[in-house]
Amino acid sequence: MAAQRRKRGGRVTPRGGSAARLSASEKRGLEEIFAELLRGVRRDLSEDAEPLLVEMWASHMWSIWQGQYLVEMDAVEVFAGGLIAYAATRNTPNALAVLRALASVAPEPYGARARRAADRVAGTGVVEPPWSALVGTAEPTVAWIHFDPVDDDGVSVMVEFEGLADVHTVGVYIDHNLGGIAKDAFAVPASIDSVLARLKENDEFDPVECRQISVAEAAARWREALEMTARTHEPPVSDDLRELRALLEARLRAMPLRGKAPAQARIREDDRESLLSEFLESDETIGLWGVDGDDGSHVEHLAMQAMTFSLDYVRGTPLRFSPVMVEMFCLDWAPRKIAADEDAFTMLPDVLAAWVRFAGRHRGIPEASITEAVKAAYEYAPEMIELARDPANWGAAKTIGLAVQERGIDITDQAALDDFITEVNRGGGIDVLANELAKQ
Repeated sequence: MAAQRRKRGGRVTPRGGSAARLSASEKRGLEEIFAELLRGVRRDLSEDAEPLLVEMWASHMWSIWQGQYLVEMDAVEVFAGGLIAYAATRNTPNALAVLRALASVAPEPYGARARRAADRVAGTGVVEPPWSALVGTAEPTVAWIHFDPVDDDGVSVMVEFEGLADVHTVGVYIDHNLGGIAKDAFAVPASIDSVLARLKENDEFDPVECRQISVAEAAARWREALEMTARTHEPPVSDDLRELRALLEARLRAMPLRGKAPAQARIREDDRESLLSEFLESDETIGLWGVDGDDGSHVEHLAMQAMTFSLDYVRGTPLRFSPVMVEMFCLDWAPRKIAADEDAFTMLPDVLAAWVRFAGRHRGIPEASITEAVKAAYEYAPEMIELARDPANWGAAKTIGLAVQERGIDITDQAALDDFITEVNRGGGIDVLANELAKQ
């Protein structure tokens, strides 16, 4: 198969225009897989299976096909399309069960293909599974969100659906620390009242809240989060989300298109400057000034980094700084982003702890929550400082920033900056520059 390829209409085709084809032996192997799947399907799609479980099975199958990669071929077309075509020629109850299950969740054009094939098989006299008329009938009834108003690391958006024979709840966890991606999901054969009651039991000692929202808003939140997941390179999502993705998208097709997710709250630049000044004059900074001859520039610079991270690199309530956020800041963001020497990184845990106390007081959150985040800042401090020493952990912007500081280049002199970048490229690039800085 050609090494170079391009996409046309969602399919991957080689240069030359026509899609690659399976060999005769590959087709036989694929048909053996399809035959084995049909033989064993009654273990999963029994006659008394609940409609939701049937749809979850089909969604899981879809996730397997979407996770495959074939050189110069569309894996979904080969596997999903191939199974539908194969089952369409087998006039058996197992083939009909597979086709009805796939038709309940598969996106177009595969859903329509499966429905047509199922109708043809049923037309030969094959008996429908009892759940056949029940799958794919669920309609949304009510939606709620479940969240922690203090840490606000994420929100669960839950929707109840009612079909012809069952009531169930589907939920999506949206992670604010990862840019608002859909990170986890669940589907349970229970009403949303039952789910909320169970959550309340589990959250007895945690500051969590539940609030009803419109189904349209829930749909908008789901869509936005799923789109964010799709745009993220190798998103750290759960297996449940991967396996339920087709089910979620099928449920979204039954939900309103009109609706808006709440906009992310922002703090204006002028207000940020005022906030930083307020912090620098606050009681939380007592003890930070004049350490080792510092004139205050390190404190201000590091505080600005903490504020920038909390306002621009995560979603959720402005100024929040949960223990999970502290971990992300210390073990990923700060070593990679902050252009500062080791002395400044040694100060960073104290500045971060002061910022957390200040922001917590500003938000009026419980002292116990503030204490947990401060504790995390000192817990991760040694590892953060060690990570910051290793140039392999530096981002390109940090490396350039450190080099510009070390050479005394005026950052407002664009010509000098361009000349420096040219010099870096000639000298071997960012990695070489980082290693040189680390040796100084």
